[in-house]
This record gives sequence, structure tokens and C-alpha cells, in this order.
Amino acid sequence: MKIFFGGTLPGFEINKDNYLEIRKVILSLGHKLTRDWINEEIKGKVIRKPSEMYDLTEKAIKEYSHDIAAVGQQLVLSLQRNIPVLLLVKDSNSSEDSPLSDYFVSSKSFKYLKKEKYKSINLKKVISGFLRWVEENKAIVRFNLEIERELDDYLKEKAGKNKTSKSEEIRNLILEDIKKKN
Repeated sequence: MKIFFGGTLPGFEINKDNYLEIRKVILSLGHKLTRDWINEEIKGKVIRKPSEMYDLTEKAIKEYSHDIAAVGQQLVLSLQRNIPVLLLVKDSNSSEDSPLSDYFVSSKSFKYLKKEKYKSINLKKVISGFLRWVEENKAIVRFNLEIERELDDYLKEKAGKNKTSKSEEIRNLILEDIKKKN
């Protein structure tokens, strides 16, 4: 499975051992990271503008898995795409100190968010349990669709008006058709 493992550079500096262990567990379970930014950091500082980091992160999230703003942005980007998210919080943190302890998430997206406290000794169990849950609960299937430019333009316009995506518009049209048949 392709996994997006997010975090922040300041968080990496403070919790380097934990970030490295999480990365190691994901890879040891046979999964692939969509963007291995931790490996970039280990090899040497790569200086990027915030806008470039945002674009790389968004691309990695689209492909697919302690600055609260940065973690929150990654959380929102993932949940907007209905991508399951595991929010790991060190077990030593009190709930008041833990990142996003009282997160503000749409009820529609809440089912995709799992928050787990961890210690380095149980990381593999927590991560593999979450990934197993993701596999068992996959409800979305990807497929490619080739359509005429005119239809694509229509979908873009409709999605723009409704502040949705073209995929969401196609899903809605199919659901409407199903309702008509029932």
C-alpha cells in the first residue's frame, strides 16, 4: 500500500528517533512512502520554500498516509479526499499537550480519522492495526475514465459551481440514477 507519512521539520528535530521508528515500521511492513521526506532530511538539508513543500505534500497525499498548523493542513488535505488518517501522539503527552487533542473535524470526515497514543515499543502494533483496518474498510475503488472535452468542460464547470471535484460530480450523477431506479 502507498502511505503518506506526514509531520513537520520542527517535530522531526524534536522527535527524530520516533519519526525514524515510524518510517522504519511502515517500510518493514512492506509499504511504500509516497514522499520520503524524512530520508531527504537524513541525507542532508534540502532547502525548500513553504509553497514548494505544500505542493509536494499535496501531491504525496493525493497519491497516498510539532507545528500544529502544518499537521492540521496535512490532516485537512487528507480528510477532504476521504483518505484514512492515523494521528499518532506520544503516550508521554498529556491530552492537553497533545497535538490536535480536541480536533475540529466534520462529522462526514470523522470516520476516516483514528488517533492513537504510542510508545516506541508498540509502534509496529499500532501502525499495522491501522493499516489492516484501512484494508478491511476500503470502500472506494479507483478507475480511469476517458471522456470527450465537452463533457470534461461541463464537469469542471459543475464542480466549480458546487465547490466539489469532477469525481464527486460523477458519483452524484450515478447516485441520482440509482435512486431513480429504486
